[in-house]
Amino acid sequence: MFVLLAMALAAATPALPARPPDGTYAYTLTAGGVTIETDVVVISSSVSVVSVRDAAGIPVRSITAIATATYDPNSLIENGYTADFNLPSGTQHTDTTFRPGVISVRVPGQTVDLKADPSAPLELVTDNLAGTAVMIPAVLHANQAEAVTLAVLTGGLTIPFHAATAQNAARPHGVPATDRSLTFQSAQLQEIYWFDPATYLVHAVEIPSQNAEIRLTSSTAGAVAPVTPAPLVKALPTPVPHFTSEEVTFRSRDGTRLAGTLTVPQNAGGRVPAVILVHGSGAQDRDETVGPNPVFLQLSNALSNAGYAVLRYDKRGVDKSEGNAASMTRDQLIADVTAAYAFARSLPVIDSSRVFLLGHSEGGELVPSVAATHRGVAGIILMAPPALPLGQVIMQQVMDSVPPSQRAAARREETTALQKIRSGQAKGRGMAWVRTSLDIDPVIAIKQVHAPILILQGGGDIQVLPHDLPRLVAAARSANHDVTARVFPGDNHLFMKIASNEPNTPQAALHQYLTVPSYIDPAVLRTLVSWLNARRSSRIVGSPL
Repeated sequence: MFVLLAMALAAATPALPARPPDGTYAYTLTAGGVTIETDVVVISSSVSVVSVRDAAGIPVRSITAIATATYDPNSLIENGYTADFNLPSGTQHTDTTFRPGVISVRVPGQTVDLKADPSAPLELVTDNLAGTAVMIPAVLHANQAEAVTLAVLTGGLTIPFHAATAQNAARPHGVPATDRSLTFQSAQLQEIYWFDPATYLVHAVEIPSQNAEIRLTSSTAGAVAPVTPAPLVKALPTPVPHFTSEEVTFRSRDGTRLAGTLTVPQNAGGRVPAVILVHGSGAQDRDETVGPNPVFLQLSNALSNAGYAVLRYDKRGVDKSEGNAASMTRDQLIADVTAAYAFARSLPVIDSSRVFLLGHSEGGELVPSVAATHRGVAGIILMAPPALPLGQVIMQQVMDSVPPSQRAAARREETTALQKIRSGQAKGRGMAWVRTSLDIDPVIAIKQVHAPILILQGGGDIQVLPHDLPRLVAAARSANHDVTARVFPGDNHLFMKIASNEPNTPQAALHQYLTVPSYIDPAVLRTLVSWLNARRSSRIVGSPL
């Protein structure tokens, strides 16, 4: 999320550099014609400081933010930055300290030093918000900068950019005829800035490879009152519960206490079968809340209403669970799933021989590894499971967004970046999980699962691609006679129907399931419950491990 721009200076800084006039500027980021982010940028100046305040709404990540960057008025060198984010998991404050050649970025529980090359002493920090991005042409002009290095804190990666006048760039519709253009080019990405040469106010930023654009939609010169982002949309109501809910805790192998919710059908009349829900990637809460959609809450309600106890829990370091979400590894996640399985089997209300594991996305890669070594698992359900190693998935995603003429260079650059992750050179939040998961091939573990397997896939999934699914299904069936696979046309990664009036693009699908409250496809729930009912009376032969 955090970005460092280190710029090589070629000449003395003008005494009073041109910069966008004081005022309020509204920007919108779109991809594939779909709105991804909105920003209200307020620029105000005094004799001692230029302040750029950004009120942002990022619906695709269910985030709002207020960020403020400050600049020296005589040089436009940035000297301060703070941000407050409203995340699905809570609030987060970020601040920075600027020293010669170094910016120290502080977030809760972590401080990271971003160091500039000695030949590039000017540094800018932003959080992928429009506020500091639209200042770039003014800062470049003030310092006669020619080279830019983009370093992403979360990935610990750097991307070299070179600034040049855009050659034969087609002027976007609505951009003033007097605007100048400036291109930033790297092996992976090209950005074209269109700005007023007198004030350096940015009217548009094009990102052709991603079919994306940042566009100035309105401005009010002289008006500097900040605007608060709109509130986030809320989840849809859930069905009337025919079950009881109880807060529970259990400990993982390393002693980390995990917190969750156990739902038990009412009037069970004896021990009941159970399903443990295992999250997708990232810092997921027990409801696997994605935008306004609590995926696991919907699944849990449906399953418990159908007669199954359900255990869902906060990932380590999230909400009420102990641990560090930023440094968790795949082995720790496997241990957490194993601990949840052991805890569920120990409960008097649950039939220990009928405990199923359900994994969504990343959880669909973890669950087979647990079932392969715990023969007492009654069955596994994999919803949108990856069929390829994570490293291959990352490379696919990178290549999909790169123009053909740049793919060879982008592949080399990404290969180098992945190798830095493997070697431990890449630092940052989530890198431990990426490093320990990067080369895990999902087909290896699934070949060792002898329990019944149900694999579900959304036909419109843009994160786990349907065309890779046959590889995983073939591996499962090579060693298991009870494997069921179902693809649901028109469903996205969350198994929610893609709106028919949306553009048929990955960006539109992503935008929908992160911003539009939806219900899980009823056909998915019927298939899941029917499969479980057909196997709930089965007894697994062999000693549980």
